[in-house]
Amino acid sequence: MTPEEPTAVSDGRTLVLGDISDEAIETIRGTQPTADYLAAQLADMGITGGTVKIAPDLDTMVQWMQDGEVDLYFDSPYPVLVISDETGATPILRRFRFGVPEYHSVFFVPVDSEINSLEDLRGRLVAFEEAFSTSGYMLPLSFLMEQQMNPVLKSTPESEVAADEVGYVFSTADNTTVQWVVSGVVPAGVVDNVTFSRLPEDTQAQLKIVARTEDVPRQMVLVRAGMEADMVAAIREALMGMEESEEGRAALELFQTTEFAEFEEGAEIELARMRQLYELVQVEQ
Repeated sequence: MTPEEPTAVSDGRTLVLGDISDEAIETIRGTQPTADYLAAQLADMGITGGTVKIAPDLDTMVQWMQDGEVDLYFDSPYPVLVISDETGATPILRRFRFGVPEYHSVFFVPVDSEINSLEDLRGRLVAFEEAFSTSGYMLPLSFLMEQQMNPVLKSTPESEVAADEVGYVFSTADNTTVQWVVSGVVPAGVVDNVTFSRLPEDTQAQLKIVARTEDVPRQMVLVRAGMEADMVAAIREALMGMEESEEGRAALELFQTTEFAEFEEGAEIELARMRQLYELVQVEQ
């Protein structure tokens, strides 16, 4: 069966929500109430239960959604677009994780650094998070590319950077990026604005922001290819109605979410720009 052919949800009875995490027990604890809530709302469509399936990495999640083993996936734009591109899955809603509707990346340096603008990053090394991060890869890399800054991947913080390029290296974690900048391992780093705003005051006092990317939705809801249109519509309605009931609000709180909503400017417009950024960084891979 191809992804384009309509299929029932999973085995026709259980709705499967997927996530990528190295803390499976904690993730399931926070997500299962939402799976249960959705299953109850979809009972008249033959759904008798909801479950959570945790993948160790993005490649595994791609395979699961391709095979129809996962029905819904929630994440930031870049991994969502990777999965969509590979499997034909469709983004249907925005997710306000921690109450944040949208976010952007910030380039930061030590407060006493001679770097004061994006242009000053030429010939320097910047720490990104990881290759499948929206705020720690897609946004900053596409931003540098659109600004003609010639970003070039480097293997270590000690790598040489030519005067006509901006080198970037992966730290694997936002807190490591911050530590590298504060300790002088790299001259600059990138994290999302929400993470930066939540740094301890004494840490923020040691840093200054020199550039910001555009905003994108914080997270999106992805539905696997081949799901029946009436089921997709019912899922959309159920997710957007969660905040209207006590059970829904309780599930949202555990899911670290305040609400699900339509794309503000329409899905086609917002997804077109995000796909443009996504396709731009694919050139670098």
